[in-house]
Amino acid sequence: MKIFAIVSLMLCGLAAGTLADKPKVNRATLEAMEKSLDRKLSGVWAGDPLPGEVVGLTQGAYITGYGAVFMSEVNVAVTGGVSPFHPTISPDDVKRVHEKKLARMTQMRSAMQDMLLDSAKSLDTVPADDQIAMGISLFYWNWEDRTGLPAQIVMHAQRKVLLAGKAALDKSSITTEEF
Repeated sequence: MKIFAIVSLMLCGLAAGTLADKPKVNRATLEAMEKSLDRKLSGVWAGDPLPGEVVGLTQGAYITGYGAVFMSEVNVAVTGGVSPFHPTISPDDVKRVHEKKLARMTQMRSAMQDMLLDSAKSLDTVPADDQIAMGISLFYWNWEDRTGLPAQIVMHAQRKVLLAGKAALDKSSITTEEF
């Protein structure tokens, strides 16, 4: 009787183990979304003479019981750092870059919301009750004035809420945190 119970438990464990090896969202789906998000992030300020830049390529993961999470690093206004051709950063440069980055935060947040909405449509294997989350770390040179600028913006919402579309979203639908 003991042997039967042990064998039964082992067979249950084997079945559960094989389920854990097969995530709902495969790596190819995540890679396609990573590339899509990189393209979208690169294009937010493409026509501007001082464009933004994806510093770290987007990385995605699916966490069973939570959802899909995507992280990237962006410099919202590319500036020249110290170099042999530009040996110092003037106070005017610091002010100009700070104002440019402050002005772009609203666009960054709006672009992130749009990317979350688009991701919900593309990630059809993510369960409707799971979250889709996006975190953007913002790049700064050590000489920059970071007053009023976040180091990171994180947004997330349930996939089913995002699928309802922009018109159905209220202010509390997408959770936004800034650090």
